[in-house]
Amino acid sequence: ALFRPCAMVVPDFGKIAEISLAAEGFADHSDLAHKFVELFRLSRELLSQQEHYDWGMRAMKGILRIAGGL
Repeated sequence: ALFRPCAMVVPDFGKIAEISLAAEGFADHSDLAHKFVELFRLSRELLSQQEHYDWGMRAMKGILRIAGGL
């Protein structure tokens, strides 16, 4: 019994993007979040599959933070 089972879930990128955009002060945050997550998903699927491209949560949060600073 060295290892115990644990449950893992995939984070909801849409909700996280919506909350981040709202926190940055965007008025139409829900629509923008949907568009951004769709763009991010398409980029992950259609662009090069090389290892140095990061389409994870850290990259998404960084882009949203930069967008809020513009």
